Amino acid sequence: MVASDANRRSIVLSPRRPPLVVSSFLFVAGLGAAASAQDIKVAAGTVEDQRASDSRMGGLTIELALSGGSLADVKALRVRVKSAKDDVGTTLVRPASDDKPAEFQEFSTDRRPAPHLSLLNPSRDASKVNVSGDLELFIPARDANTKQKFEKVLTRLDKPLSSPVLKAAKVEITPLSSEAYQKRELASRPTKEQIMAEGKKHGASDEEIQAAIGMITALSALQGEAPDEKTVLVATKDPDGKIISVDLVAADGSELSAPSRGTSGGGEDKLVRIDLSEKPPADATLLVTLRTAKSILTVPINLKEVALP
Repeated sequence: MVASDANRRSIVLSPRRPPLVVSSFLFVAGLGAAASAQDIKVAAGTVEDQRASDSRMGGLTIELALSGGSLADVKALRVRVKSAKDDVGTTLVRPASDDKPAEFQEFSTDRRPAPHLSLLNPSRDASKVNVSGDLELFIPARDANTKQKFEKVLTRLDKPLSSPVLKAAKVEITPLSSEAYQKRELASRPTKEQIMAEGKKHGASDEEIQAAIGMITALSALQGEAPDEKTVLVATKDPDGKIISVDLVAADGSELSAPSRGTSGGGEDKLVRIDLSEKPPADATLLVTLRTAKSILTVPINLKEVALP
């Protein structure tokens, strides 16, 4: 045990003994021969304990070590903690920032960092913790509807794509032209009056408000620049967080090189920007990966008496 000062300690524990297995085999029918029996196991991996006197600092992180024959089929996951307490009785569950659960994170067997539980500080007298919850695994192979293809998408810009699956998921996807993108950015810019009102609301001085107006104006001008012919822009409306990914591929399904990509916006309205290495072919296909009820396998998390350093 190492103490950094009187009020804070930072410890990393890498268990040498076999990790505690917290879920047994889960058998799911109707998945085909390749994945007829899900044997995903969850174990407690590395434990990082950074207890601090100030509850706003530090915290406890428990890595989840996953194993099983069908783990390679998992493309994304989400951890949902229901209960977490130390052996002194301290509740360790972080308060949710809103009513919506966290978004799914991409997953692969060699992805780092590994999935983990992020908890509050245990009591300084605690030596063990118990955690329960769910690990939601996105497995596209469970449902063919997770993959939605829209051919020759670049020939039908500025109109929402149509699909029964998109409609059922309450998802709206619209490939944007350069002109529509610029109009969208212009409409979203705050006016000088709005910036001034917000600044005064928070007690900012006239000099600070003018500096903020200059900075926001400059950033808005950069964001509103017309994209070049190698950039593809897609607006999405996704109130329930069903979209896992949006990709542009060649007509034959082969990958198109995209050195950079990103997503901006918040809430249910977002903008996906894909910067390709070269101008995309006119017959390119938009590949949308969606989370469906059938594509999710839920594994219970039930960590018992996980030792703290």
